[in-house]
Amino acid sequence: MKIVFYGVMTAIALSCNVQAAAIDFSEAWYQVAQKNDALQAKKEEVKHSEALQDAAKSLYLPNVDITGSYTHFDKPVEIDTSGVGAALPIPLPITLPNLPLTNQNFAHSSLNAVLPVYTGGRITAAQDIRQAQVDEAQSNYNLATRATFTQLVQYYFGVVLAEQVYQVRLDAVDALADHLSHAIKLEQQGQIAKVERLMAQVSLDKAQIEAQKSLRDYEIAKLALTKMLKQQDSVLPTTPLFVNNSATSVTPYLAKTLTDHPGIAILNAKREQAKGMVDMASAKHLPEVMVYGNYNLYSDDSVTGELLPEWMVGVGVRIPIIERSGTSQEVVAAKSSVRQVNLLQMQMQQDLSILVEKTYAEMSQALEEYNSLASSQALSEETVILRQKAFSQGLSTSLEVADAQLYVTSIRVQRLSASYHYVKSLAQLLSVSGDIERFMDYLQINGIEVK
Repeated sequence: MKIVFYGVMTAIALSCNVQAAAIDFSEAWYQVAQKNDALQAKKEEVKHSEALQDAAKSLYLPNVDITGSYTHFDKPVEIDTSGVGAALPIPLPITLPNLPLTNQNFAHSSLNAVLPVYTGGRITAAQDIRQAQVDEAQSNYNLATRATFTQLVQYYFGVVLAEQVYQVRLDAVDALADHLSHAIKLEQQGQIAKVERLMAQVSLDKAQIEAQKSLRDYEIAKLALTKMLKQQDSVLPTTPLFVNNSATSVTPYLAKTLTDHPGIAILNAKREQAKGMVDMASAKHLPEVMVYGNYNLYSDDSVTGELLPEWMVGVGVRIPIIERSGTSQEVVAAKSSVRQVNLLQMQMQQDLSILVEKTYAEMSQALEEYNSLASSQALSEETVILRQKAFSQGLSTSLEVADAQLYVTSIRVQRLSASYHYVKSLAQLLSVSGDIERFMDYLQINGIEVK
């Protein structure tokens, strides 16, 4: 029975690992950072904001354009000279013809330029807003990067956990299969009752069911990781679960979070945008000054065309008196936005402080659980040995042997789960505080691999 079960389970496991590619966590994170669609979308958002910022840099440049027109009149424009002769002291012997000003078809083109000199701070405010939008987009990208990192840790080490739990379940099947074989021999020799052998059989069947469930969990976890890495073939993680007993206090994580968290940077950027809107709205009360120029490129050979100046320059001023856009209320609304952002930032700082302390406590609790279960695992393993010897001597029941073996299995699974929760909490803590680059250091420096 043991051989048949292992043959089936091994065949399934091997079929899952066909063409599987081994990958460590650092390589997995590199692939996700390069291929994740959500992160790429955030990068495009940054590029979009940077393009708008570059566009705002040209607001101080002049507007230069060429205008042209072609006009057809119903008749040429002329000056009537009939009254000129009558107004003279001596009448003219001839009638003066009308003086043409334009041809019936009139064409004209010119080069025009307008340069803003003073805009009341509108241009500066617009450029500040664009810069703040770039900062916000970059912070959104950083926030998405940290969230994706945390998700990858859950997926990657979820596969590691599922694979190790599956191996623990197989070890339980192995041990209980040996116990059943032993029980069958003792029953045949008349040393134990049939019910003892049946209990051994039931315990083995339960262990096999748990092993099958663990295998399915392993397959699902591996599929999720493979999809996240955008791989066609299945992937096999090579970085193990780990714990580290040399973790520092919560203070450094908390201080760095409140200083560098992208959520706070986003609110800072929104505050700058709101301040820019205040300046923009306030500038509507101030005058605008611009310099303008015009160069005549072409005009027809009419009198009007000849009279047009070749070029001209000037200074223009626009002074707002009454506007229907509600400028005063726009200023009030913009200032309200600034106060809103300030309140949101205070709330976010409080929420982040709670999150850091909660995550650190969860990490510490997982580490304590892992370490505390070491003695339980040693005791349970020794208990199995004693129960097996006692069963051989008729001093222990089959159920007691099975319970001892299943207790070993449960303790091992608990320790694996504790190490997984430690890794997950550590990743979240480093993500919130902005130290995801240090994640692998916790394994490589004083780290303890969990197997």
